[in-house]
Amino acid sequence: MTSRESVRNALSALQSAAEKIRLVEIEAREALFEKDDPAAYRQKLREKATILLELSETVAPFYEGMDKDARAECEKGLSSFAMRAAQALELSSIFYMSALLYPEDYREGDPNDLESFIDRLRQKHLP
Repeated sequence: MTSRESVRNALSALQSAAEKIRLVEIEAREALFEKDDPAAYRQKLREKATILLELSETVAPFYEGMDKDARAECEKGLSSFAMRAAQALELSSIFYMSALLYPEDYREGDPNDLESFIDRLRQKHLP
């Protein structure tokens, strides 16, 4: 498998994870605001954080074929997502878990941090 194919496969896996996170966030909001179920809301936020925590494992099968720059950039970014997710889970902070992927200046409809990371990798390594 070429480096481009490995990067493409990794990006596909990351895109699937990003889409799953968006769905989990919708389910979390529905649980809280439509069903008045704070326990389900917390569970969905934990699920979001767990997905972020496991991103490196999700992409690991594609690392071997990547060139060293793409792999290093991917590993560094995913490590950062995992570290923040682990902190949120360790603290059991609902606020922290809900804010994962969203900078202070985030506006509804903008890409979140994971989606922006995917876009940067795509632009840089799949020109």
